[in-house]
Amino acid sequence: MTGASVAVDKRQRVQEALVGYHETRDPAALDLIVSAYQGLALSLASRFGQRGEDIDDLNQVALLGLLKAVERFDPSRGTELTTFATATILGELKRHLRDRAWSVRPPRRIHDLYIAAQQAMDELSQLYGRSPTVAEVAAHTGAGAEDVLEALEAGGLRNSAPLDAMSAGGDDVGAPSWSGGRDDSLAEVEGRMVVTPLLARLPERERRVLQLRFGAGCSQTQIGALIGTTQMQVSRILARCLAQLRAWSEPESQ
Repeated sequence: MTGASVAVDKRQRVQEALVGYHETRDPAALDLIVSAYQGLALSLASRFGQRGEDIDDLNQVALLGLLKAVERFDPSRGTELTTFATATILGELKRHLRDRAWSVRPPRRIHDLYIAAQQAMDELSQLYGRSPTVAEVAAHTGAGAEDVLEALEAGGLRNSAPLDAMSAGGDDVGAPSWSGGRDDSLAEVEGRMVVTPLLARLPERERRVLQLRFGAGCSQTQIGALIGTTQMQVSRILARCLAQLRAWSEPESQ
């Protein structure tokens, strides 16, 4: 049997195991599936290895995400497990890092709702093929729409760069990660002291958009869904706000 034939045979056995596990929950089928896809999970975990987390912990989280993906996967939908599992594993890794990255711990209710809202956004995005609306996220979490927005805005208390910074291309690219340096923290404090009073001069809706984008790390598409507008309009709001803040920051504008 040639190498290509072996690969085809293995793929066929894995596909049969996926169908079988969906119907019977046979542990042997689960073992075969996890063995076939664990390389994918470990590869995704390695992407986050430079964030100061122990790689063994990341691997464990990624494998847990793989197990969740297998449990939820429905072969009858005609999609590949690779696609579904990648989204699920990345979601688990991001939630793990988000949960550990708060510089100021918010009230437990807000913290838990933030994690639940992020999970709901990941799951509903997979289900609908688009970013969910705030009403859909609220319904999924069982919380009020305003509470969901409050929790997402509380994401600004996180001290890590947006995790979506790993993305490439498109409007959904997060803010870039910054290299460490001995003066970076002082520069950040100074920047916050300058920007905070300027932000207070913006209308509430504009402040919310900025907070969701640069605080919670939401994409423009996600923000549009959350506030009930288009990605293009969010892009215009961001451009207008940044231009206004830049103008206000000039000495002659004060």
